[in-house]
Amino acid sequence: MPTIKRSYEKLKRNSICPCGSNMKYKNCCLKKIQDQEQQAYMMIHHNKRIAGAKKNVAAAIQHDIDHPIILTDRKITVPDSGCSDIILP
Repeated sequence: MPTIKRSYEKLKRNSICPCGSNMKYKNCCLKKIQDQEQQAYMMIHHNKRIAGAKKNVAAAIQHDIDHPIILTDRKITVPDSGCSDIILP
């Protein structure tokens, strides 16, 4: 079976843009591609931050489930040094 070799021309900043505008690549499509790459990078970075935040929230919720705070219905009195009692609800 014959192999098909494709020849790709490496785009340089000062070469003619392949879109057919007869402008230099750096003045035509390079900025668009860089903007798209920047948006993709920001989206990936943002998704990593969201995943980390979800992981932290899930761990906090699991910790609260494993270690619940038990509140009593009775009032607790704590003696104060001034001979008066402090009542905690």
